[in-house]
Amino acid sequence: MRGCMRHTAGLAAGLLVATSAGSAEAGCLRQVINRTDHVVVASQDGGPGFTVRPHHAHPIRYLRSGQVDIAVYCRAPLDESGLAQQQPAFRASYATVAVLDRCYVDIDGGGTQPVALNNPRQGDIVVAPYELACPPLR
Repeated sequence: MRGCMRHTAGLAAGLLVATSAGSAEAGCLRQVINRTDHVVVASQDGGPGFTVRPHHAHPIRYLRSGQVDIAVYCRAPLDESGLAQQQPAFRASYATVAVLDRCYVDIDGGGTQPVALNNPRQGDIVVAPYELACPPLR
């Protein structure tokens, strides 16, 4: 009987440790918000990029600390292949911090225009139309 109780107590302790370790992982769902007339492409931790259309938002999930890359492409005429061949008008990389349920983009004391970081919520990224080197749309 004692062996059975020890075994049960050991299983319960192991389950408690596993449960608390799982809850210590980060997990924040935030947004990349595009307030421009142009296309924003974002990627996280060197992964595949995702497109945020003009005046739309796209969710981003922080599971661990890492990096997010943002690029803004001016709207331009398409070439014969149906693609706009151009370099980004703006490109930047930001460190991200994710600990438990606290996630944010590390500003590191520098200017971030045209991107607003951690607004309206910690971890949100907003691309605004200010100081973009894009010609006005007609």
